Amino acid sequence: MKKIKFTLLMTTALLIGACATNYEEEKTVLMAKNDTPDLVSSFEAEKEQAQIFTTETPKKEVTIPEKKKRNQKVMPATKTAPAVKEKAPEKKPESTPVAPAVIPPVTSSEFTVPNNVAPADYPEEFKAYDAKSKAVWEKFKPIFNPGEQSIMAVTYLGVTAGHITIQSKEITTLNNKPAYHFYARFKSSDSYRYFYWLDDRLDSYVEKQTFLPMKYSLIQREKKQNVDDLQLFDFKKAVTLNWYKRVKEGSNKDEKGETKIPLYAQDSFSALQFVRGLPLIKGDVYELPVITRGKFWILKAEVMGEETTSVNGKDMKAIKIKAETNFPGVLKKSGDINFWYGADADRRLLKFQAKIKLGSLYGEVVEFTPGNKVQ
Repeated sequence: MKKIKFTLLMTTALLIGACATNYEEEKTVLMAKNDTPDLVSSFEAEKEQAQIFTTETPKKEVTIPEKKKRNQKVMPATKTAPAVKEKAPEKKPESTPVAPAVIPPVTSSEFTVPNNVAPADYPEEFKAYDAKSKAVWEKFKPIFNPGEQSIMAVTYLGVTAGHITIQSKEITTLNNKPAYHFYARFKSSDSYRYFYWLDDRLDSYVEKQTFLPMKYSLIQREKKQNVDDLQLFDFKKAVTLNWYKRVKEGSNKDEKGETKIPLYAQDSFSALQFVRGLPLIKGDVYELPVITRGKFWILKAEVMGEETTSVNGKDMKAIKIKAETNFPGVLKKSGDINFWYGADADRRLLKFQAKIKLGSLYGEVVEFTPGNKVQ
């Protein structure tokens, strides 16, 4: 249950001891360009899975003059030889330049409610969840602004524990399908590294047409443990393939599995973006299946209404959401988390609050960069 709460918040690991930090110095490290390793390759997934789910960083195109320059050989200095008259080069027909592949712009009108057919071995109990989830999906309109970035300060017991950056990356392609790419990095204060430090990265890829998750990757690099967590989603077969490796003194784990999942679900990061695209009318209650490490649980989000709240010293109109995590069967409650989304059309996450064993954990936006608006 603690693990579930961590992945939903994307911040719980930051709660362990922290002291005040110089934000500008931390921001330089936080925003440093450092692409996340692809866990599909790290876990040596099957060849078919690797072809579908491996993401590649686009290579920089080299122009013809640059290529020629690289291939030129540097000759040693020699005595000047008599000039030799060269024949005029033959004219070659000009070739039509080939335009680089262009990914079509993101438009919300392309979204369609998922309509996958349950396979023959589909669990009967999932059908009730699907009926509820489909009703929620029918109210949903995706909000995705490429280039959007939020930096959130996380505080515990009144001091800054670290910062989180949340980004909407440029649209990419997985399995020949356009996909939204959401990214987050959580970094604790360097000034507290001798007590506890962490630098965690999370990537979530969501199919553009249906907003169903395709790939989830979490890499935790911390003082007391290293974790690699990968999930690959196949909603045609209604399964998730999951790998999990933890290196921790006296408690190592190395797991691989395939688990049946409902036809409508989110990963623990994309769920926050999914809630953003719902109507969020006061009194609304949304229940979403969420998959974490192959485990299925329910996120219940209740809209408490609109209020004015302080965000980084400024009063802002926000919609408060109370999120509750439950598990199928006994539906045991594991804790409430409050989120505040902007009351404007962008509905960006402004702040959160979670009660923990000792006090509360807070996060709020301290810097925001808008992305390209979706028409």
